[in-house]
Order: sequence, then C-alpha cells, then structure tokens
Amino acid sequence: MLSRKLSHLCSILTAVFLLCVSTAALSDPKQVVFIRYKIAPTYFQTVVDSFKDAMTLRGYVEGRDINYIDIITSTADRASVPEVIAAVNKYKKSADMFITSGWISMYARKELKGTDVPQLFVPVLHSVALKMVKDTESEPGTNISGVYLMYPPEKILRISKFIIPSIERYAYVYDSNIPADIIFKSAYESLSVKDRHGIDIHYIDLAQGVDKVLEQLNEHGIEAYGGIVGSFKNRKQLAESNIPVITSFTLDIDEQSIKQYVENDNTVAGLFNSFGYCGSLAAEMTADIFDGKKTIQQTIPRNSKQIAFLNLKGARKLNLPISFDVLEAVDLIVK
Repeated sequence: MLSRKLSHLCSILTAVFLLCVSTAALSDPKQVVFIRYKIAPTYFQTVVDSFKDAMTLRGYVEGRDINYIDIITSTADRASVPEVIAAVNKYKKSADMFITSGWISMYARKELKGTDVPQLFVPVLHSVALKMVKDTESEPGTNISGVYLMYPPEKILRISKFIIPSIERYAYVYDSNIPADIIFKSAYESLSVKDRHGIDIHYIDLAQGVDKVLEQLNEHGIEAYGGIVGSFKNRKQLAESNIPVITSFTLDIDEQSIKQYVENDNTVAGLFNSFGYCGSLAAEMTADIFDGKKTIQQTIPRNSKQIAFLNLKGARKLNLPISFDVLEAVDLIVK
C-alpha cells in the first residue's frame, strides 16, 4: 500500500516537474538582434525605437518576453563588413530574429542563408531587396523578408521634368565606395528610354573628390542632380555648384524634421520614407511570426510609406520658378 502511494506521489511529482520545464521553455524570452550602421542622422535609431514600441503593444515586454541585442558597426562602408559577419556568427545560434538595416543586410544574408534563423531587412532600397528575394510581391519561401524603400529613379527624373520642364541633363552623384550608391546607380542605368523622360543622365563619382565633381557638374552643364548616401554626406560642399538638387533621401527623416535637412542647401524636391514606420511594420511581421500566425517563409515583404516633398525656400534661393501644378502634385511643401 505504501509503495503504491509512493509510486503515485512520484508520478505526480514527475508530471509537475515536466509541466514546469515545459512552462519555462515556453516562457523563455525571444532574442532579437539588430545590426545597423552609421548613416546620419541617427544610425537607424527610430527603426529600433519604433520596433520595440510596437512589440510592446503586441505583448512582448523587453526584459520579460523579449531581449534585444543592438549592434552598430564602426563605419558606413565596406570596412565594416567583417563586423557584420562576426555579429551574425556570434548570435545566429541564439537569435530568434535578425533585424538588419541597409546594405549590410546583404552581407548578413550570406551568413544566414543556410540556416533557419529568420532575417528581416529593415529597411533597404527596393533594388537591394531584390538582391536577396526573388520578388517583393509573393511569399519568399525562405528565411528572409523585410521592409523596403521605394525611390524609383524614374520618379526622380519625372519630378525633375515636372519642376524644370526644359531639363536635358541630370547627374546621379554617387560614391563608388558605398554599396548602396553602386546598386542605385545600376537602377538608373537600367532605365528604359521612355523612363528617362528625355533626360540625359550623367554619372559622377565622388571617390575622385568633391572638387572634381563640382568641375564635372559645370563642364557637363548639369541642370539638376541627386544621389543616395555619398551626395548627402557631401551636400554642403556640393552646394557650391548652385545647381538644384532633386533627390532621394535614404536617411531617417519624418514629416516634422524634413525642414532641417533642406534648410541651407540646394535641395528643391525629392522623396523620403519614415524609418519609424518601417520599424513598426517590421514589429508587426515579427510578432506574427513569434505568435505562430505565419512563418518567415510566408511573410511577404512590405513597402514603406513614400512621401514626395517640395522645398519652396530652396527653389527661391536658386531663382527656380515653381508652377501651381507642382505645388498640387507633392505630398509635403517645406516653406
């Protein structure tokens, strides 16, 4: 009788132990690893902040349900690639999700491609996304998805033509040391004749020095120019050209702060996306995966919110007349 009671008690204790182990396993916090680089002004900080805020709203409280590792590389160029690879290899056995920002996503992808660890690129240029997924309109079928930015070169040229109807020569000013600049250059080069809107595109490399770029802008009679990372980093020196800048801003700007980034240079118009919005989208995708609603393989990439702006102050500075039609066509006017 006693042995039977002991046996029954042992069975109960064993069941309780297994239940505790199971509950502990279920309650283990998720680990999300951010890898980002030093792009002005905030190094993708609003991606991180908005992601965390949105995850909290979905029930993932930091320190209880989820832990974050945040890695910022020492540079914004290829010199930091070894840092990206080292970070991925350090955490890929423990991470439940990698959030990689910008062009470094491609290098993280090389390390994660053969694993089952989910990776979200948040954000990257659409042209960069297409280096990692077959398309952005369907389920990826593999362990990567993300949020991409739409800065169509065709739209930049269309805006240029709209603002300066007589324009014939536009320059894409890039830095050949910056991967994002090179990828976007190929997007310009692949445009059809129709999508160039009668504009002759010149490609001028900042790697040869700003003085040389200013010289070539003048020599080629450039009527407007734009770029991505390199031209923004050198915008103050390039302003000496007194040529209108119609461009894509890939840095973290929102509708409230755009004015400060066009305040004292030649930027007349362009496109930008809110990185905070990207972070919130990525959190919704991540929470759905963690909640078991869908897998990373079923998670279709998402498009960010594109905003077209016009800087009236910049236009007046350059004595550039702006028609009423242009004013009506943009999403945001900076006065």
